[in-house]
Amino acid sequence: MLILTSIKTGSGHRSSSNAIEKKLKDAGYDTRQLDVFPLMGRLGRFMENSYIPLTTKAPYAYYLMERGSEHFPFVVHSQMYYRVRKQLLKKIKEYDPDLIISVQCMFTKAISHIIRRYKLNIPFYIGIIDLVDPPAVWQDKNADMSFVPTQAVADDLIAKGFDPKKVLVSGFPVRDDIIVRDTPKTIDDKVRILMVNSSTSLHKNIRFVEEVSRLQNVSIDFICGLDEKLYNTLSAMKKRGELDDRIRIHGFVSNMNEFMNEAHVILTKAGPNVIVEAVRSGTAIVITGHIHGQEDNNHKYVLANGYGIICEDPNQIYDELNDFIHSDKLKKCLENITRHGIDNGAEFIADYVVNNIGI
Repeated sequence: MLILTSIKTGSGHRSSSNAIEKKLKDAGYDTRQLDVFPLMGRLGRFMENSYIPLTTKAPYAYYLMERGSEHFPFVVHSQMYYRVRKQLLKKIKEYDPDLIISVQCMFTKAISHIIRRYKLNIPFYIGIIDLVDPPAVWQDKNADMSFVPTQAVADDLIAKGFDPKKVLVSGFPVRDDIIVRDTPKTIDDKVRILMVNSSTSLHKNIRFVEEVSRLQNVSIDFICGLDEKLYNTLSAMKKRGELDDRIRIHGFVSNMNEFMNEAHVILTKAGPNVIVEAVRSGTAIVITGHIHGQEDNNHKYVLANGYGIICEDPNQIYDELNDFIHSDKLKKCLENITRHGIDNGAEFIADYVVNNIGI
């Protein structure tokens, strides 16, 4: 099994790839991941390395690029195919997989075109991880199967002419270590707040921390992930005494499951993997930001299911959050989340592969 992914274009791709890889290996398959961008040479490495700087320092430039790909996906796909076909074909022939699964949207049609042009007898599946309204570049009617995380995405694809037999609601691929709640979390002496890189803006992140720290009877953990500038800035502020002692600053962590298990509320931008992990762990969600173009509609999933609220203005977060946690709103969200219907898409995909590809 060959999983096509990317390492530096957001945690969702890699996290989903890891979850699918583990389940396929558990099922007995020789499975490996392949980062596609480096196969494009210097341009591909530049595109991958530019993702975080663009989304954090030049979000509107990224938005314009994303809107361009949305309106002219054929241009993106033709360029990707032209630049990646030789090296990707070489990798495919070297590994000779029985199945290719892509969780990276930029190369979907390039892959299916390679399979058709070179008459490769290899099934091609796509794993879509956006919760609402996936981008046009992720959609390929030529794929043998598209796995989607929600019924809303399935309905959207079918309305666009996809064969209903080639669209399956799998759920979102999630790591096994996320503990699924079967009873709502209870609040004893204080509300435990988890902040996971709450905005793409350094200034907004700082303001969010400052405003949230004004709340009474809370504890706060802020996880910066791979954003070293944010971690260094907040750590320096903490050292200078500019941040409340109740705030704990963390860089990249490997035990996110433990933070999720302990938290009552998570403040995060609208990345699909963090949203789904929060829901499965029974944690209420406050959407505090999004990547323009890429994550515009994911908050609708949270609001429509009663899993949390949205507040992207740090100047309003204190009032919104204070009302949320000191009323019955938080309790209702925690109850709604416990009744969620999100399956582990990695298990679903692995079971489907076993039943349709064999072993």
